[in-house]
Amino acid sequence: MTLQVLAFALAALLMLGGAAVVALTKDLMRLVVGLGVFLLGVAGLFLYYGHAFLATAQVFVYVGGVLVLVVFAVMVVHRASGGRPIVASRHDIGAAAVAFGVSGMLVMSLRGSVGGWLPAPGASGASIAEELLGGHLVAFESLGVLLLVALVAVLVIIGSGERR
Repeated sequence: MTLQVLAFALAALLMLGGAAVVALTKDLMRLVVGLGVFLLGVAGLFLYYGHAFLATAQVFVYVGGVLVLVVFAVMVVHRASGGRPIVASRHDIGAAAVAFGVSGMLVMSLRGSVGGWLPAPGASGASIAEELLGGHLVAFESLGVLLLVALVAVLVIIGSGERR
């Protein structure tokens, strides 16, 4: 097994695991963490295909920004008497059949356009990042890491408060 296949498999497993957590969990904070894992897997696929700038933007905008907004939305959502968020989960077989059908059609229609299942990664994303951010690229990435750490801290604080 080559390193490229291993990298692709890791990104795919992150995406599948995160999507499974989102689809099957009833705890709202675990759902948010599953969404974050899925989005990190998408960033991994961007890296695999050689688009480092898109991977960086994925982590900063979606993992660092959108998930923070989701966490704040969870904090203000309507709560039951015990303090836990009220979430109604409806899993039905019709929705699952439609989701699998649409996924199958997408895979079959896009299979030929990517040049195979495991194309070789390129290096086209670095020049876009340098062009847009110039000398501020390191500061921009550091800020994104700081936002990601803040998100994890919020999750830890909220999770420790629920156990009491």
